[in-house]
Amino acid sequence: MDYLSLLFLLGAGVFGGILSGLLGVGGGLVFIPIIQYIIQDKVAPGDIVSYTIGNSLMIIFIVGLSGFLKQRQLKNTNTKATIYTGIAAVCSSLLVTALLNIFEINDLSIFKSFFTLVLIVTIIRVLIGQFSKNKDSEVLNLPPYKKFIPAGLFAGIITSLTGLGGGVIMVPYFNKILKLPVRFSTGLSLSVIPIIALPLIIYYMVQKPVLLVFPTFQTGFMMWAAIIPLGLSAAISARWGIILAQKMRPSIILFLFLAFSLFTLFRVLFFK
Repeated sequence: MDYLSLLFLLGAGVFGGILSGLLGVGGGLVFIPIIQYIIQDKVAPGDIVSYTIGNSLMIIFIVGLSGFLKQRQLKNTNTKATIYTGIAAVCSSLLVTALLNIFEINDLSIFKSFFTLVLIVTIIRVLIGQFSKNKDSEVLNLPPYKKFIPAGLFAGIITSLTGLGGGVIMVPYFNKILKLPVRFSTGLSLSVIPIIALPLIIYYMVQKPVLLVFPTFQTGFMMWAAIIPLGLSAAISARWGIILAQKMRPSIILFLFLAFSLFTLFRVLFFK
C-alpha cells in the first residue's frame, strides 16, 4: 500500500468516525464503498459479500467501542438498556447469518428491497416526528427494558444483511417510539453497536476466503492493512463527533440523521 492510499484511508476514517459519533450510527455508509473498492477484481465473486460485511463490522466495532467509552463518560447511555438491546441484536444477527450460510445466499443485492423498505419507513417516521407539534424532550424517562428488545432484533437483522451498524434503526426507535432524548438515543445506539458486531466478526475471522487480498496481513476475511488505518482514525474522530453533538440542538442532529438516511437510500437504490 502506497502513502497516497494510506492517507486516503486515514481521511475516510476520520470522516466516518465523526459521522458515527455525531449520529450514533456505525459509519458503514462510508466504510463499505471503500472496502468494495479495495477488493474490486481481487476476490472470488462468492466472497464479495463476506469481505464487505466482515471488514465493515470490524471497523464499526472499533468505532463503537471508542464511542461507548465517551458516551458513558457523558452519561448518554445506560448499561442495562445496552445489554437488552445488544443481546436481542446478537440473537437475530446470528440467526439470519446462519440461515444465509445454510441456504448459501451470498448476493447482497437480494436484500436491497428489504433494506430499502426499512429505510423508507424510518425516514417517514422521522419526518412525521419532525413536523409534529410535540418538541423533543430532553428529560430522560427510561421505559421498561423489554421495550428495547424490538430495536435490537431489527438492528441485528440489518447488520447481518448489510454490514451497517444498525444505528439507522435504533436511533429513530429510541427517540420517536421510546421518547428518549436525541443525544441519549444516539449515545445508546453507539453503545450497542460493538455488541452486535463482535459475534459476526468472530464468524468472518474463522472463515476461509478463496483468495486473499493481503496474504501476509489477513485473518480469514479481515484485511488488517485496511482495517487498522480506517479503524484507528475513525475511533479517534468518533469522540470529536460526540463532543460536537453535545453542542448541537436536537433538531439539527435529527435533520442530519434524516439527510444521512436519505443519502443511504439513494445509494442503495441507484448504486451497487
